[in-house]
Amino acid sequence: MAVLLTACVSCSTDGTITPVDEHKDDVPMQFSQAAVNTPVTRATSTSTALTQGFMVSCWKGLNSAKPQEVMGCYEVKYKYDGWNNQSKWEYVGTTADGYYKDQVQRYWDTSAFPYRFYAITPCPAATDIGSFVMNNTQLAMPSSVEFAYQTCNNGVVSGGAEPYCVSQVECNSVQPYVALPFYHLTSKVRFLIYNNYKKEIPTDFKLYNVKIKAVGDDFVKAGKGYTADLTSSDILHGTFEVEKAAGDEKTLLQTDDDEARKCDLRVAADRDHAYDCMNADGLLMIPQKNVKLSFSFDVYGVVFDRDFENEDGSIKYEKATKTIYYKDVEIAESYNWEPNTIYTYVIKVNEFYPLTIDVTAELTPWTDVVGSIDTNLEK
Repeated sequence: MAVLLTACVSCSTDGTITPVDEHKDDVPMQFSQAAVNTPVTRATSTSTALTQGFMVSCWKGLNSAKPQEVMGCYEVKYKYDGWNNQSKWEYVGTTADGYYKDQVQRYWDTSAFPYRFYAITPCPAATDIGSFVMNNTQLAMPSSVEFAYQTCNNGVVSGGAEPYCVSQVECNSVQPYVALPFYHLTSKVRFLIYNNYKKEIPTDFKLYNVKIKAVGDDFVKAGKGYTADLTSSDILHGTFEVEKAAGDEKTLLQTDDDEARKCDLRVAADRDHAYDCMNADGLLMIPQKNVKLSFSFDVYGVVFDRDFENEDGSIKYEKATKTIYYKDVEIAESYNWEPNTIYTYVIKVNEFYPLTIDVTAELTPWTDVVGSIDTNLEK
């Protein structure tokens, strides 16, 4: 889920990273809770607060000859005080308090900007934290961390895993609030189909048996581990150890032909009423390049004066059943799937024979944030 934190951060004026005493005139680094919007695909009016813990590393003097670690894989816990009805993010504590390691209070050092924060949510289990690298040059997740794509069969989503979201923020001054927006390492895709038939619309006009598949041998179905070089790129654009799909594993979405799953093309006559193929929320995908897709579907109600089949067998019409069948029709374009982005494929069918379609891929930021804060990476 898309998540956002707002953090109040500060660090010691003496420039050291050793445990320091809390001084009255210093501003301590603290993390505060923020209301966040957590839509899957679009903004809603519902705001909730993130209570899922996260792990954070922080470096100061990043552009200097000797950048210093302020926090090294600190575990940040959400704590609620029911007596006073107050909640806060807390990282100060010891192993006796349930933390992975002893963690001390940190303070702003105004002589050592910029600061940079790297974070991951949810915080890995204490037994796994030692397997992660999150420092000023690299983010590295162990190969045991698995990401996988999702499929949708008749509206039922299966498979898929998105274990972690990441954040990277640079601070150039002491600020009361520093945003730590978390970004999805995965992509998402959705599919919409609507009819733009120029002829007279039949009285009974149904679309069904939709199947959307990846084309080619390079489609990635899973990723293990993750590594990002933070000296030349950012925390969001790294690499997975990938696993390719084969055969039926390339099917992303399909529906059957019973009445409950048929799309009424008389209704799906424009973009606002497009058929969402029984998956309005979209499917998790591993970020990758040059993805090509094909689609299959059947349409009932189109009247032609004879049976026919085109040369490659991808289009076939049966006059007796008034049904035209489309099998593995390829979308000409190929697409790159970037992390933290939703791709909505809008398929507009203008004619049914010869088949004339327009396909566009609309890009949507995954996270719609409630509040007047900047969520751009590195800002």
